[in-house]
Amino acid sequence: MNPNNNSLLAYQIKRKSGNILMRLFRLLLIVTMAYLFLFPLYYMLVVSFQRPDLAIDPTSMYVPKAFSLDAYKAAFKQLDYVNSALLSLVITVFSTVFTLISCSLTGYAFARFEFKGKNIAFLFVLLLIVIPPQQIIVPQYLMYKSFTFGGLLSLFGKEINLLNTPFVFILPSIFAVGLKAGVFIFIFRQFFIGQPKELEEAAKIDGCGAFKTFVRVMVPLAKPAFVVVTMLCIIWHWNDYYSSSMFFIDKIKPLMVSLERLRAGIAEGYLPMIDAKIANPVVQRMYLQAGVVLTILPPLFLYVFMQKYFVESIDRTGIVG
Repeated sequence: MNPNNNSLLAYQIKRKSGNILMRLFRLLLIVTMAYLFLFPLYYMLVVSFQRPDLAIDPTSMYVPKAFSLDAYKAAFKQLDYVNSALLSLVITVFSTVFTLISCSLTGYAFARFEFKGKNIAFLFVLLLIVIPPQQIIVPQYLMYKSFTFGGLLSLFGKEINLLNTPFVFILPSIFAVGLKAGVFIFIFRQFFIGQPKELEEAAKIDGCGAFKTFVRVMVPLAKPAFVVVTMLCIIWHWNDYYSSSMFFIDKIKPLMVSLERLRAGIAEGYLPMIDAKIANPVVQRMYLQAGVVLTILPPLFLYVFMQKYFVESIDRTGIVG
């Protein structure tokens, strides 16, 4: 047998063995990551759907013997789900709409226009990203408690208390201020910088002004950036607990704050909204997991339907890679 053929055969066997090992490694990595991400979700669903009388049965811990909605009914009432979800929806929708408008205009201005102090202004935008929200929460609280529209109302001896209203989130969205706005302005700016200027020049030749060019030319091109910012903004506002817990001290609270109220009630062993005492820690865990499922369902459904566009948009905006 030709030695060259033996060497070639050995090389091919070695190469195939290496490919098989690499595929096995990738498969093992995928299975491990899937387990780490999906098992907690599976366990949460299993626990939340268990019957209270079977919850302490160790054989039904991972595969329930019977399904029940008792935990969901209790969590639904304790969360005051309709009112809390409606308040969270109002905050999320209006904040997202105004954020898209203000941040896209601001990002476009930084990308295309030259004005005095532009670099310094953009530096302040970047500072919005790195400043922790905990550093400004007290001044924000005092400002919203006695809001004067920049001192205008104080001229007439008046002030407005914006606490316990969605305006504590909507106003920053209108004026593109805060940590979220800094991130979104940066995303829009980077996207607009990557677009060819010839399109805008052609629009100007056709008689379009700056705003008309932005609306008719740049906005359609910026759909990927709008999708990314929309998804991030919805998730950010819906899942917000820190700011919501500071600004909403009334009975009706956003859903995340209501979830914490449910957790606190379970920890104390008493749920006042349903007038029930819960001493069994396993049943307590059932009620808490049911509350978590009810809370994450809306953004989860949204992501399931929008994930294709979200992943494509992330790639096209140049945020990663």
